[in-house]
Amino acid sequence: MSTISIRKIIKDAGGAEAISKAATEAGGDLSKDAVYKWSKTGIPDRHWPIIIALTDHGPVALYAANCAARGVPVAAAYRLEAAE
Repeated sequence: MSTISIRKIIKDAGGAEAISKAATEAGGDLSKDAVYKWSKTGIPDRHWPIIIALTDHGPVALYAANCAARGVPVAAAYRLEAAE
């Protein structure tokens, strides 16, 4: 399975504006600028439900995309979590 990029996930969700709007409708506060930063920082897990609702991407894909954005190999991230 290849890792999908955060940029692709944002595009699949309808873009930064659609994500921001969905977050606001859900009672949150998320700017378009914050969404654009996700390409470098990863998608905060508190926003995963919105992304999952807007796309076909599930938690495994989001986790892998976050690891890629942060420069952490997915296998190494699994080992770190298992150690904790």
